[in-house]
Amino acid sequence: MATPRPVRVMDPLNAEFWAFTLDKELRVQRCTSCSKLRWPCAAICDECLSEAYEWVRLSGRGKALSWIVFERSYFPEYPAPHPAVAVELDEGPIFVCTLPPGVDVDSLTDGQSLVLDWLDGEDQFGEYNLPVFKPA
Repeated sequence: MATPRPVRVMDPLNAEFWAFTLDKELRVQRCTSCSKLRWPCAAICDECLSEAYEWVRLSGRGKALSWIVFERSYFPEYPAPHPAVAVELDEGPIFVCTLPPGVDVDSLTDGQSLVLDWLDGEDQFGEYNLPVFKPA
């Protein structure tokens, strides 16, 4: 049984994203009109307003842009203190996630190289893999 996590937002676009995580693939939308990467998922490109897109697999590499420790619990599945990190992906988008167990937020440094890792998850929509980043 996977680890219970907060309920995911599940609409048709997010369902596509989460389906890729079952195979541990981090993918985002790329506008097929102007090539801009879209994250988070969106029905329309905020650059050219095109609805056309494809899903592209990312390298799984990035750098620490910012991080915080929440001292208040917002979800019972993530008791305080709970870390979050903003990762600037090598491809450009900013991805916000938690840290995997065993990674101390105090060990992070500005611009530090991070790599993709996965945590198991389960919610009312089923099991999935949660993309997270850790020091390279």
